[in-house]
Amino acid sequence: MIGTETKGLKILAIHRYYWPDTPPYASMLRAIVRRWVDEGHHVDVLSSHPSYKAGLDNVKQPGKEVVDGATVYRMTLPSEAGRPLIRMLNALRLGLGIITRAVLLRRYDVIMVSTSPPVLAGWFTALAAHLSGARFVYHCMDIHPEIGRISGEFRNPLIYRQLARMDAWTCRQANPVVVLSKDMADSLAQRSDSGEAPRTAVINNFSLPSESDTGQELPFPWPNEPFVLLFAGNIGRFQGLDVLMDAMEQLRGHPNIRLLMMGEGTEKPALEKQVAESGARVSFVGHHSVSVAKAAMSQAGAGFVSLIPELYRYAYPSKTMTYLEQGCPVLVAVEPESRLAADIVENNAGLAVRGGDASELAQAISRLAADDQQVQGIKENASRLAEKAFSQEVVLARWASLVRSVDNN
Repeated sequence: MIGTETKGLKILAIHRYYWPDTPPYASMLRAIVRRWVDEGHHVDVLSSHPSYKAGLDNVKQPGKEVVDGATVYRMTLPSEAGRPLIRMLNALRLGLGIITRAVLLRRYDVIMVSTSPPVLAGWFTALAAHLSGARFVYHCMDIHPEIGRISGEFRNPLIYRQLARMDAWTCRQANPVVVLSKDMADSLAQRSDSGEAPRTAVINNFSLPSESDTGQELPFPWPNEPFVLLFAGNIGRFQGLDVLMDAMEQLRGHPNIRLLMMGEGTEKPALEKQVAESGARVSFVGHHSVSVAKAAMSQAGAGFVSLIPELYRYAYPSKTMTYLEQGCPVLVAVEPESRLAADIVENNAGLAVRGGDASELAQAISRLAADDQQVQGIKENASRLAEKAFSQEVVLARWASLVRSVDNN
């Protein structure tokens, strides 16, 4: 169906959320779609009305509108935060919407979906591509159901095995599966039960797009301590942030060091209680926009990234690129063999310590705080790494090249 000429391809991009909804991928996908439109392709987007955060004023958008030259189709799917049954029903409704749009209403040359909702979005899209003869691109921002097994969401072994079979089939249909790191590509190859690894391509993310200038005044007072370690992002189960609190408890006698926690999440109340009991120098400032987070990163002595054990095989925290873009050294707590640790250490863009070791982490924080000259050099390296490997132009060029590399196999 697809010839060697790739100009004017008909592309369908699918994700549960799309700009102006608030999850990071909603804005990242908008940038990818805009690049495809600029390349001369005809792009449709299938998503939903804004509903990611139930507490926000999610203004309903048109069911069909043109954004940046792409036609966006939005389904009405209610907010699903803390509502597992609604989440499942939304996934099924989105799946039927994918089949309807890609098979019954219009034929596409390329169909791409990301991993939201997990497993089911990919499976329905792979099926739609198979039925319509389109090339299927599976953008795995993280790998499921393995992450669900680690988090406990897919703890039932029968459910896990069924989801694993579904996603393995999905990956075999993809041309290619796009992952964020070689660790993730290796994980897909190792889980293959057919002896045939899926086709993969590594395209990491760029810094989160922001709608306004990052030089704005912060809406909260900046700490007085000379060295501020910043955590910006979701305060959830996957970061193992209790270890960071333990490290800060060990550093409470250092009046020059403070940790600033920017974000919300399920683990925040427990961490706040831990800090209150320990007396650690930690401040919580809640959730803020990407532009505010970037402004804070530009002032911080270092930014913190961590993952619970094993998770580096299935994910790569995108906040890393946002820190780097702002010239913010990155302190990572993760397995030393991970690509994440290697990216930071090999480019001298920060420090890496083993995850789960509060004493080693405290020593690394103290070392950064004690050597301002070293930190200034690392800041320059961080900016260079961001520009060389993770700038929006570099990453979007890879997405443009991927679409141009259409084949008939």
